[in-house]
Amino acid sequence: MEPNFSIIIPHHETPRLLSRLLASVPWSLQPEVIVVDDASGAEALAEVEKLHDEFDFQLYCIDRHTAGAARNEGLRHACGRWLIFADADDYFTADAARLWQKHVNDTADVVFFDVTSAYSDSGRRAYRDRQVKRLIRRCEREKTLWPLCAMHTNPWGKMIRRALVVGRRIWFEEIPSANDAMFSVQVGVEAARVLLDESEMYCVTVSDVSLTSNLSRDRFESNGEARLRVNAYLRDAGLGRYQLSVLNYLLGAWRYGIGYGWRVLRRCMANGNRPWVGFWHVFNPVNFYHSLKSAPK
Repeated sequence: MEPNFSIIIPHHETPRLLSRLLASVPWSLQPEVIVVDDASGAEALAEVEKLHDEFDFQLYCIDRHTAGAARNEGLRHACGRWLIFADADDYFTADAARLWQKHVNDTADVVFFDVTSAYSDSGRRAYRDRQVKRLIRRCEREKTLWPLCAMHTNPWGKMIRRALVVGRRIWFEEIPSANDAMFSVQVGVEAARVLLDESEMYCVTVSDVSLTSNLSRDRFESNGEARLRVNAYLRDAGLGRYQLSVLNYLLGAWRYGIGYGWRVLRRCMANGNRPWVGFWHVFNPVNFYHSLKSAPK
């Protein structure tokens, strides 16, 4: 029988954190849980396999070195009515079971939820949920869910109808960083009906080993170019007013040299992006502090 929920988890070298995530899964709802390990070493992979003693999940192994490839592999095996994505270093809130059950029979293609955030090691309140909360507030001000549909660039914190993804042939980009941006925006834009539940369903963490905290130059460029592609997609869909900010891409490019900075500036201007979008967000003192902590290395 088709399960109601397929949970897809990309994993690389964090079995201890994966164990925490699996412990937070609402197993009472009998979800299909798919873990895709991408290029972990033998020791870490052995630890993941040991988790089978405690948790009932499918394990697939690939060697492509991108979270997008791992998520795509999970999609190929998923059978559930609803897709739920999670990163191995995050976890679900205690409210997840109630929320999934509440919306399991909804006719929407996507159900958005609020999220919370914590520092992975200490559990202290963190900051990575602020973007989602800002989008929710914007939706309330504008009385439309388009800000979430067009600008929520992460696959977590949502229930996504698998029929939408299969029917529209929506896949993750297999790139070093921001592999999920185009997928997430396409899902929101292509959905015929969306809902918002402002309960917190997911906790996104801040960790020294997360990609968002350690952006090398290739990840930095991958992230920026992904945003340019998303903005082109939004303009083609008549949703140019929801373009993503490329200001961090423009400002960060100069640390790699004047020539590189000018090339990025020309790319942004030539493609019709609006460089001033997100100016206050970048120069807000609190956000500026967090951007320094996440500076490319």
